[in-house]
Amino acid sequence: MSTGFSAGSQALGYLYQARYALFLALSNPEEYNLSIEGLDDITFEEDGAPRELLQLKHHQSPGNLTDSSSDLWKTLRIWSTYLKEGQVMLPGASLTIITTNEAPTGSIAAMLRPGDGRNPKSALDALLKVSEESDNKKLQSSFAAFKELTTKEREILVDSIQILDCSPNIVDTEPKIKSLLKGVRREHRSSVYERLEGWWFKKVVLHLSENSEELISGFEIHDKLCEINDQFKPEALPIDYLDYQPTELPDPNSDNRQFVAQLRAIAIQNKRIEKAILDYYRAFEQRSRWVREDLIVSNDLEVYEKKLVDEWERYYLMLEDEMEETGDEEARHRSMGRKLYNWMEQEADYRIRQLVSEEFIMRGSYHMLADKTPPSIHWHPKFVERLSQILPIS
Repeated sequence: MSTGFSAGSQALGYLYQARYALFLALSNPEEYNLSIEGLDDITFEEDGAPRELLQLKHHQSPGNLTDSSSDLWKTLRIWSTYLKEGQVMLPGASLTIITTNEAPTGSIAAMLRPGDGRNPKSALDALLKVSEESDNKKLQSSFAAFKELTTKEREILVDSIQILDCSPNIVDTEPKIKSLLKGVRREHRSSVYERLEGWWFKKVVLHLSENSEELISGFEIHDKLCEINDQFKPEALPIDYLDYQPTELPDPNSDNRQFVAQLRAIAIQNKRIEKAILDYYRAFEQRSRWVREDLIVSNDLEVYEKKLVDEWERYYLMLEDEMEETGDEEARHRSMGRKLYNWMEQEADYRIRQLVSEEFIMRGSYHMLADKTPPSIHWHPKFVERLSQILPIS
């Protein structure tokens, strides 16, 4: 439902700014660092000096960038002020307006497009004419800032401006970014893109929330892309749920799932059971995402789980051979179950792929096996026999 108070366009503008910044960062040399909402919407620097200032203008509905457009003149006011105050040195930096609107033929904006039709001298004459003749009260401060420049300053300013009209909108920027992921296999580009942009948005939020004057490193962005891409090698898989927290915190006392009951049966303390529940959640979500993205198939999981069950069984049988035959039987069974569980949690290292070293995948997979009906593995030697007593049917 639309209301007269919707901030949708403004929100899209901020998201567009962040997404387009990623597109530009991947397009520019690695040694270029950038800031967002610093000197300009987006600013690229090299060796401490601004190299490119960019103003982004995102519009949901197509329009024209006319000679008296507020998008054009408000940007000119900012850049005129920067030049006058010495915050940007010209020549030496490029000033770019990126807009989803179109520059009409013969307009000032069309004269400042890069390419053969570029004519900054005629654009300057037209800008001066508009600043002298327009009675638009909202733009008077912009006209004044532009006219306060010396003749030479106006020439240098306009000569430094380029206008990229008909630029891709927020939706169309996504395939543009994907096209820059040259070292990524085609079938993995969407998955790599999602993870890169997810990391990038968090980076931008932190950058803005801290009002950071520290630039975002171009090397860091390119390195992150390489790191993510490495997770899609044949012997690897991406890890997305290492720090995942469920909506509700684990409660071992009220959780009646079978794998939790198995841990209670061998007297595992609640804090360890909480960690087991987290491992279960994280492994479940991670495995599900791998399947959704076709990074693994059901047969991969079947082979992996058979390996886990086989290794569990080997260790179980070894412990069974060594179990004392004297003393309290229940105490011996619980002790054996804890030894078996401790082996799984602390010593076992069975990976679904060679480079997937995060322990929660294996641990959570063991808990998923323990949660099956009937369970594929168990910790307490008599758990399967006593299942009906441990989990009474209501």
